[in-house]
Amino acid sequence: MQILRTHVPNSANNYNHLVYCPQTRVTAAVDPFSAEHLIALAQANNLVIEQIWVTHEHHDHIRHVHKLKELTGAPIFAPSTCQAKFEADHWLDDEQQVVLGRHSITHLLAPGHTPGHSVYLYQDADRPSEDFILSGDTLFNAGVGNVKSGDANTLFDTVMRLSKRLTPTSRLYSGHDYLVTNLKFTLHHGPQNQAAAETLLAVEKQSPDQRAIQSWHEECRYNLFLNLDSDQVKHITQIHETNTESTRRRFLALRQLRDQW
Repeated sequence: MQILRTHVPNSANNYNHLVYCPQTRVTAAVDPFSAEHLIALAQANNLVIEQIWVTHEHHDHIRHVHKLKELTGAPIFAPSTCQAKFEADHWLDDEQQVVLGRHSITHLLAPGHTPGHSVYLYQDADRPSEDFILSGDTLFNAGVGNVKSGDANTLFDTVMRLSKRLTPTSRLYSGHDYLVTNLKFTLHHGPQNQAAAETLLAVEKQSPDQRAIQSWHEECRYNLFLNLDSDQVKHITQIHETNTESTRRRFLALRQLRDQW
């Protein structure tokens, strides 16, 4: 299974994705902000959009979901926890497989950013370098989603669950280009974080479409939310929060700091 990432013009810094079967060219469009943009990208790459996948109900992730269906005839797949939010053709449960051409991907419920959020996880035991996750607004490069429409405790549980599922070579495809901003947050609170500094130096020179795809291994080097037991995170959170004895409390304190930054 292959994937194309595209930064959508005139959006909320959104990334959209086309996931496709290389043998059949059958393609799924993910969280369509612009139907026209995705159709043009598909045509330029000789792809046929036959499915639409949704991660959650926020407007910038379903803005053109029905328009794309009208233009392509593709059915909409969405988390079952979003049934009261918008219309879809297939409501997906936790751990449900979605078949695309000759491949399948695992749909996982991933509440936290919103109660109805989900992610799509692809893993190939024979070729782990092909692994990836479409994380929507749950996991970001060098960060995690906000909880303005959700719950931080629930997001913590989801991030811990996903951390156990992802392989070091898994590539992270999130719903927005926040990498530079999140790295600056990391370095603001921990200028000694060499991995963050090196990554920022490289990616800050790149456009959103050129931005390097980060692996889970790379994320674990600088993403503070994945290093809750590190001395850096303990120091940061202890300054701003009295009770940071558990990883959960440190996660909550860190999320609050990111909200205020």
